[in-house]
Amino acid sequence: PQFPHAHACAPVLTHVQFQPPSSAAHVPGMGSCVGSAAERGQQQLGPQSYRGTPDWRPMDLLKNSEHAKGLFNGLFAHEEQLCGRYAVFYHSYSHAALLYETRAAAAAVLHGYCPAQAPLPRLLADDFGETPDAAKLMEKVAKEWGPTKSDHRTEFRRVGISVMCSLLATGPECCMQVAFFEGYSCKKIAFRAVLEEELLRAPCATTSEAGPLVDQLLALAAESGLDTSILGGKPSPSGHAGHLLQIFVRRDLVDRLCYAALPYGEIDKERMPLSTWLSGNNSFGYGQARILAHPQHFMDPEAVKMFAVSADPTFQENRAKFQEDLQKLFSESLHRLRAPGPQLRE
Repeated sequence: PQFPHAHACAPVLTHVQFQPPSSAAHVPGMGSCVGSAAERGQQQLGPQSYRGTPDWRPMDLLKNSEHAKGLFNGLFAHEEQLCGRYAVFYHSYSHAALLYETRAAAAAVLHGYCPAQAPLPRLLADDFGETPDAAKLMEKVAKEWGPTKSDHRTEFRRVGISVMCSLLATGPECCMQVAFFEGYSCKKIAFRAVLEEELLRAPCATTSEAGPLVDQLLALAAESGLDTSILGGKPSPSGHAGHLLQIFVRRDLVDRLCYAALPYGEIDKERMPLSTWLSGNNSFGYGQARILAHPQHFMDPEAVKMFAVSADPTFQENRAKFQEDLQKLFSESLHRLRAPGPQLRE
């Protein structure tokens, strides 16, 4: 399927030195220009993570890592610039990193997506046929996949991701600063099998090529410093496998793509509709959400903006080159698939 034209490869938003405000009030400064009265009102309320009565103590957990502090400074700066028009969410991950990077590279080759700032959580639009929006996703959770651990089901994982609503969130279950170095992930997933299946469905490989192509991906990951130990590859140089994806969803799309959630994906009715809760001067330090990661929206830079940071300094530095190598590999693979004669796709 064809998607709206992809993110322009723009430079990273400027990082600022992290200085938590002396009170809960937001000190205006770096906010971007916003148009409507609603956007100006959101800009006045300030970055989502600063609202209400934020607990800054989680930042103390990063005090011994200049690398981590610098990255989090940048994430706070992004919130300052984008809070008028976008709500923000945070997704911690580790073992899924190669999947996300592979999806981004495939989307770049197939659909023109620009993965300069972040990978792509989900790629295959066909998986969203029965869950095109958050309303349908909630219906599945409430009537078919629940009542417990609905987001552990394969059907949910094909379309949804778990997120927190503040960079200073302390729960339930996940604190960004605690999770950052090792990442948040379920190990009961056959990551290599999932990757091979997606390479076939994208399509980026034939049945006979999928396995060797994964081996090539693992070799490139090792060169870049990306931890792929769960797939039989090498660990990261630092031993840290964590990554953090900052996801900005345009406010008029929040209820179409997101819902307030309890642990394991059940609907948190007290914080619904989520767009209303996120638009207020509430404290977002406690509370999860789920996002329908539809590639149609996630590859549209007006709808969703993303920024990724990695706990391993080597991969953080090498990610751009890694993406270039992945895209070159997929371009070559697609060229073989489209060539006439005996190389036609099986």
